Amino acid sequence: MIQNSACDFHPERNTVVTKQTTVTIDKRFSTQELPIEANRYRLILGGFCPWATQVAIEIDYLGLNQVISKGVIWPLRRANNHADWMFGAKDTDQDPVLKTTKLSQNYQKAIPDFTGRPSVPALIDIKTGQVVNNVTDVLLDELALFWSKFTNQNQKVFYPQGQQEKFKAEANEILHKINEIPGKILNIDSQNEYEKLATTFFNQLDKFEIILQHQSYLWGDNLTQLDVRLFASLVRFDMVYYYQNKLNYRRLTDYPALWAYAKRLYQVPAFKNNTDFHDIKQHFYRVDDHIIDSIERVIPLLDENKWNN
Repeated sequence: MIQNSACDFHPERNTVVTKQTTVTIDKRFSTQELPIEANRYRLILGGFCPWATQVAIEIDYLGLNQVISKGVIWPLRRANNHADWMFGAKDTDQDPVLKTTKLSQNYQKAIPDFTGRPSVPALIDIKTGQVVNNVTDVLLDELALFWSKFTNQNQKVFYPQGQQEKFKAEANEILHKINEIPGKILNIDSQNEYEKLATTFFNQLDKFEIILQHQSYLWGDNLTQLDVRLFASLVRFDMVYYYQNKLNYRRLTDYPALWAYAKRLYQVPAFKNNTDFHDIKQHFYRVDDHIIDSIERVIPLLDENKWNN
C-alpha cells in the first residue's frame, strides 16, 4: 500500500531488510459488514504516521472518541524485527484494551496465516481482536458518513451533503497529489520520475496557497474533512519530507497563507492532540531502537515551537 510507505524511511546502515508485504483489510459499515456500535472498536495508530493520524483527528473532531477508543504503537521498530509494530518499549508491553504485545497478533486474528507487515491505521473489533479495516481513505469516509448518531455538531458541515461527488473529487486530489507523493518518491528509480512527483506536490501547494488567500479553509468558511487530510501531510512536510524526501523546492513557511492555515488548524484540540512531534522525529529519523551511531540516525534539531507562534 502506498499509504504505508510514507510512514517508513530506512537509513542504509544497521537496518534489517524485510520482504514482507502489507495487506488490505476493508470491511465496511456502509455495507453492513460491520455493526455501528458504541465501544465496539479501537483505532490503533502511530503518532508518527500521516495516514493514521488523519483518522485519529477525525474521530476526535467529530466527538467519536466517546465511542471509539484509540491506542498507539511504539514509534521505533525493533532493530532485530523491522516487520512488526510493538505496543511499547519492552516486548512484554501490552495494549491495555486488546491485551496484545504486537500489532501482528491482531492481524493474525483476522487472517490466521498472516505473515506480512502489519500497518496503521488499524481499526480493530474489540470483541474479536481482529483488524477489520486498515484503509485510511475508506475509514475517513465511513466514520464521517455512517456514524452520525454518535457525532457532535461539527459533523453537519464536515462532509457536505448534496455535494459529495465534488467533495470526494477534492479529497482525491489531496490524496494523489499531496498525501501519496512522499511515499512514491521513496520508490523512484530515475531523476525524471522524482522531478515529476515533486513538481506535482509543489504545484498543488501553490494552488492551495491561492485558495487560502481568500478563504479560511479548503472548502470555504467551514472546517471539513479536506483540512484533516491535508494537515497531517503539512506537518510532516515541515518536519520530515522537506529533508528526507527531497521535497525542498520550498518550505512550508514560504507559503504565507498555507502556513497561517496550518498553524490555525494546529490550535484546534483534535489536531494538536494528535500531532506528536516526538514520535514523528523518533520514527522518521532514528527509525528503530538500535543505538544512534551514525548521521543517518541522528535526530535533527527542529523547531516545532514555531507551530505555537
